[in-house]
Amino acid sequence: MNSLRVDMAQHNERAAAKPRERGIRNLNPNLIGNREGDGRHKAPTKVGDKWLVTGSIGSRLWNKSAIGILNEEGNLLTPEEVLFCHWHRHLPIPNKNWLEDVLKVDELLLHRASAINRIREPGDVLVLVENSNLNYSPESWALRWNRGEHPTKSEPVSEVRWVNNSSEINWTSIFEWAKSVEKNGRLAEILVVDGEFDVTAYRLKITNPRGNLNPPSKLSEDDFRIILEGWEQKIPSGNGFWLPITPDSMPLPQLGVPQASGIWLAEIEKIWLDSILETKNLSEIPEIFGELLERGLWPRPGFKYGCRWRVYSNEISSQHAPWLIVPNSESPKNWNEACLAARLAAGVNKSWLCAIKINEKISFIELCRWSPGKA
Repeated sequence: MNSLRVDMAQHNERAAAKPRERGIRNLNPNLIGNREGDGRHKAPTKVGDKWLVTGSIGSRLWNKSAIGILNEEGNLLTPEEVLFCHWHRHLPIPNKNWLEDVLKVDELLLHRASAINRIREPGDVLVLVENSNLNYSPESWALRWNRGEHPTKSEPVSEVRWVNNSSEINWTSIFEWAKSVEKNGRLAEILVVDGEFDVTAYRLKITNPRGNLNPPSKLSEDDFRIILEGWEQKIPSGNGFWLPITPDSMPLPQLGVPQASGIWLAEIEKIWLDSILETKNLSEIPEIFGELLERGLWPRPGFKYGCRWRVYSNEISSQHAPWLIVPNSESPKNWNEACLAARLAAGVNKSWLCAIKINEKISFIELCRWSPGKA
């Protein structure tokens, strides 16, 4: 009995250690064309740029899974929906050359099919916007419902886009899309398809980080005098400046880093302070730094986390930093980089934010991973 238990434990360990195959879904050679067979469905036929599924399966695909769009003749599917139904609903493809023929005119078919599969395989419902009469952001590709819900009975919980992992990111455009989606009362979600046709899901959220610290605008004249006196005695130190202000007497402890019984300012902090004391205009990064201070936050260098700042909402000694923040100019340029940033932030239990200046206002957008099939 003991040896049996040992064998089973070893088998379970080997099974757990075996890596999964990523993104591989083959065509079924037994589901091609209109062969005769018990319970076998008819293959779809081309109608315009879609594929018509007739018979009971056509209505069942919509009634049970909200796939396609019904008309008088049956159910019209896009090529990616045909592939999904071939993989999961025993729907034959029209002929052995069907996939090759479609790919010749639609090179992104396999990517979109993988994106659909990532949402639908765990049980969520994904309806392409072209098959919906609901309102949606023009940049959205699909609408999503949670598992067990149906478009005829409830509103979608999110709007979805898909991208290649190497696609460039315009954070201003992404921000505007997420803003319009949230205005529709939905979540903004992006599916990133990688080189193995594996799909990683992300959520975007317009966020408003706030802290409980005293902002610069609340400092008294005496407070500013202490900072000004220290500023006038600044000494260059590396790529920053050392001020002879003891940490205990610093009226704005969020500014600079205590070092050698004084305060050391980085170049960005020096530029911001210079603008406050001498009323100068700011470039993007110092302006964002000032915005964080004014929101009662405590920004500290984020080098260890691959970002500009790690940001606290209270005294540093009382909490871990809830946020990692990067200015738009230093943000990930493609989804490969964004995936790395979001994964690192999640690994240290922090939220990753991009700070963007839009219409003369600093705004923030959060990127985080999520798992389809889980509300």
